[in-house]
Amino acid sequence: MTIKQSRRDFLRLSWGLGAGFAFPSALSSCGGGESESSAPVPGETFVQPATVQSIDGRLDVTLRLAYFSTTLNGKAVMLRAMNDSIPAPTLRVNVGDTLRIRVVNQLPSNPPSSEPAQHLRYPNSTNLHTHGLHVSPGIIAPGVYGDYVMDDPRLGVMPGQTRQHEYRIGLDHPPGAYWYHPHLHGATAMQVGSGMAGALLIKGDIDRVPEIAAAVERVFMLQSPITDAKGTLESFTQVADNPSSERPFLINGVRRPRIVMRRGEVQNWHFINAAIFNFANLGVDDHALHVYSYDGNPRRDILAVSADKDSGVVLAPGNRVSALLQAGAPGTYYLRTLKFQMGTNAVLDEDILAEIVVVDPPLPMALPRGPFPVPASLAPVTDEEFARAGGLKRTIVMRAVFNEEGGSVTDPPANSLVHPGNEVDDWLFQTGATTLANKVFALGSAGGLASPSPGLPIEYIPFQSARALKQTVALGSVEEWTILNMNAIRHPFHIHINPFLIVSINGVPVDPYWADTIGLPPGGSPANPTSVTFRTRFRDFSGSTVMHCHMFSHEDLGMMQTVEIV
Repeated sequence: MTIKQSRRDFLRLSWGLGAGFAFPSALSSCGGGESESSAPVPGETFVQPATVQSIDGRLDVTLRLAYFSTTLNGKAVMLRAMNDSIPAPTLRVNVGDTLRIRVVNQLPSNPPSSEPAQHLRYPNSTNLHTHGLHVSPGIIAPGVYGDYVMDDPRLGVMPGQTRQHEYRIGLDHPPGAYWYHPHLHGATAMQVGSGMAGALLIKGDIDRVPEIAAAVERVFMLQSPITDAKGTLESFTQVADNPSSERPFLINGVRRPRIVMRRGEVQNWHFINAAIFNFANLGVDDHALHVYSYDGNPRRDILAVSADKDSGVVLAPGNRVSALLQAGAPGTYYLRTLKFQMGTNAVLDEDILAEIVVVDPPLPMALPRGPFPVPASLAPVTDEEFARAGGLKRTIVMRAVFNEEGGSVTDPPANSLVHPGNEVDDWLFQTGATTLANKVFALGSAGGLASPSPGLPIEYIPFQSARALKQTVALGSVEEWTILNMNAIRHPFHIHINPFLIVSINGVPVDPYWADTIGLPPGGSPANPTSVTFRTRFRDFSGSTVMHCHMFSHEDLGMMQTVEIV
């Protein structure tokens, strides 16, 4: 029997599967202005990231990548950062604007490496991805890049080099919370794991809803910078030690900041999970989070999520949620990440993320009722539209292939699924004794074309292989994809450029919603995989981009495929 889950049940089930502060330096920009924050409330320790916003339809920003010495959670660290800030500055633009970002790599030369896998030898080379943006993925003019991430790991933006990006935000682009971070294959986990990430807010019709416009706006960059005893991150082994290496969460570089609100006040909170591995399961004591946007995609109406024992708003790495919170009775409450099942044998403990102090005198404010304005691009993909487009489907498998009893993947039975040949050094992580050693991380598929009845892969090939598969998609097409998880862990699936509409989980229909990242259900196996099915429109932009696991150590080891839109 098929049971249709409610939207609330589905969101709860599958939206994931005395501290130091990193003080921001001045943001190098032109064509934009600093956003003035309201004066700090006495007793508050919550700090917004430095913010710069567009003026007259344009924002020009320079991001300088360099080592940065600061204190995080009471510990002295020296980490790779953008503009001497962890997190990086928040960028604010409007629909219809042009955003230009100049990346300046001031990191030192790549150090000597004994890592057999060649693509892991360049931790100081880089590039830039604007996560969730519907923009061109290509090189849009000589020397000017869109959301281009197809660099050879040996190249990219090397130390001492610069790159100019330009993003033309369409008038029909969904307004909401997005973010930016490096995306060079083999270097992503170490760079984002250092804290190299910032929020990117796109403003539009939803922000003119009176109750939303009146609310104080806060950005919550959830990060867990990873360091050794010396406060540094200089080895891939450090980011491969998941999930224990990535604790605890900081909010904008601060551990457990205090937020002061007045009784009845409504605030507008943007949560961005910029961690490289761990999920967040958000809830506020005795309060509901009134969700109005997910992954930058506005909803028609409010979804009120009240935390209970283990159930809140779950964010996989890469996910974003925008929610309103209305302060209740005076008192002290806590924003928590609740206990969460990351995998069959992996549980994240509950943790307090922030303290919320509600005081008098009251400040009565209203919550919006909806319906909210939603861009036409987020209209549901109906059965009729899908059928008219040809009913084409794909099956993509997220799988780490390994031998259960240990040993090399070149031994049976794993060697029936992976055939590295003379590429074996580039397929595996070999220099650290971690849970990622002796495993091949891959996105598998039966081929690179859609069909009415797609099959399953017979072998798995990582992204860095010369034999790596790619998906070829027609511009303007509408397709249905099923993503299978054959591992116990919740692999988060992310695709660049075009959002997707979730329609079922484990074969059970759900009330559809738009996303660009989804945590697959845990507990999968080759014999009994878990699954998420979505529909998507490949609109507006041709070119090469990628889909991948958003656990960045998995991505860096090969759990990624090219998507070529032609």
